Amino acid sequence: MDNIPKPVLIAVIAALVIAAGVGFWYWSQKETGAPKEKGAVETAKTISESVPEIETNLGENVPEINPLDRANPFKYTNPLR
Repeated sequence: MDNIPKPVLIAVIAALVIAAGVGFWYWSQKETGAPKEKGAVETAKTISESVPEIETNLGENVPEINPLDRANPFKYTNPLR
């Protein structure tokens, strides 16, 4: 190793590291026969199917009571209705 110049040795090691990185990236991107990944819309539809429905409108269970009817002591029924 004494007869190989130091910059050449560093360049060879750097080239090997880069080649290993590119090879690993190519290997990880290669299709493995598994189904392709779904897009965002299909994934959202799949996830939303498993989420339970939650009631968010709390006003649906409020009884229909007019506060003016309770405050008025003189109840009057219109005979013309």
